Amino acid sequence: MHARSRSPRRSPVAWFAAHPVAAWYAAIAVVAVTLYSVAAPVTAVLYEVPVLAALVVTLVQIGALVTLVRLPRASVGAFAASSLALAAWGAPEWLPWPWPVTTIIAFAVLAGGAWAWHGWRTGLIALLLPAVAMSAPALAMPSGGALASVIVAIGVGAIAAGIGALAHDRFRISRQLTEEKAVSAAEVERRLVAEERQRIARELHDVVAHGLSLIQVQATSAPYRVPTMDPASADEFRDIARGARESLAEMRRLLGVLRGDAPEAEKAPQPTLDDIAELVADTERAGARIRLTMSPPDAPVPIAVGIAAYRIVQEAVSNALRHAPGTAIAVAVGHADGTVLVEIENEPPNTPSAHASAAGHGLVGMRERAAILGGAVEARPTAAGGFRVAATLPIAGAERAGERA
Repeated sequence: MHARSRSPRRSPVAWFAAHPVAAWYAAIAVVAVTLYSVAAPVTAVLYEVPVLAALVVTLVQIGALVTLVRLPRASVGAFAASSLALAAWGAPEWLPWPWPVTTIIAFAVLAGGAWAWHGWRTGLIALLLPAVAMSAPALAMPSGGALASVIVAIGVGAIAAGIGALAHDRFRISRQLTEEKAVSAAEVERRLVAEERQRIARELHDVVAHGLSLIQVQATSAPYRVPTMDPASADEFRDIARGARESLAEMRRLLGVLRGDAPEAEKAPQPTLDDIAELVADTERAGARIRLTMSPPDAPVPIAVGIAAYRIVQEAVSNALRHAPGTAIAVAVGHADGTVLVEIENEPPNTPSAHASAAGHGLVGMRERAAILGGAVEARPTAAGGFRVAATLPIAGAERAGERA
């Protein structure tokens, strides 16, 4: 069953790990605003670039980092072109040229981000294109400052690209693991549904087999119980008895297939609606705080409905004991408008259960049982922090389930 205690809040780190694109945009927005607020005035004042050109070209250069995820190659090209345009104005001898410190930082973010998001091809382009575009003209007219700037810029960019490559592999492995977990969870869910349907089918077949046995006995004994029966009617009853025996034999063969390798476990009598009281009493004798409110039905309840109601109560009580040990459990069984109503509710747990965060599968069987009868199961936490399971089981649905069985 689902967890009965509120799950703890996820930390920002865990949230960003689950939403890498949002994490990137949040981080790159801070980096871009910081770099632009420093790079624009430095470019205009220290590198003597015209103010308007410094503002616009620097905006293109830093903006390329923001658009990197959606437009990788256009961003790399815009960064290289804008950086080259800024470097074309030159610089005083005492300043690093052609790679200012802000441009080196932006270049590292570009190379690492491109490799992390888009793989080695785009990452290599992001590393080489700006490096060649800005360094080649400076190296053609070598000077100590330019050479040092180029070496530092390419070295920092290469380190950032290496980090981006590691991040790319991590993202890829994480995506694969997430996909495998989703596939595995879906397979487990399908297997559980199939197993529960098989179990329900066994029970329904047992009910049908019991009915066929009664028909066969009644049809066989009819000529002896009614001595005045005419021969034609007696022949009809014999045909009915023979058909019932043949159907019962076929039903037993089907049951043998359904039971598989564990026939002994399925030969116990199936529980009914009346057995819920004994189930609650046994649970109370075991030390649980549980109470039962049960109203007598207005009409006979089909065996299939009784079995479903019993199993739902059994599973819900079991999960309440497991996930909220020591709390009070209320079980109510009623009837209204040709429907059996079952409700199980437990109080909030005193302490978080060891299984409280685990995704249980008890609800799978409950919903399958109700669905076969044309009913439904609602399971959700209560406002007080407990848990409530409510099932509606139409009595008329048992007839349709018997036909399908």
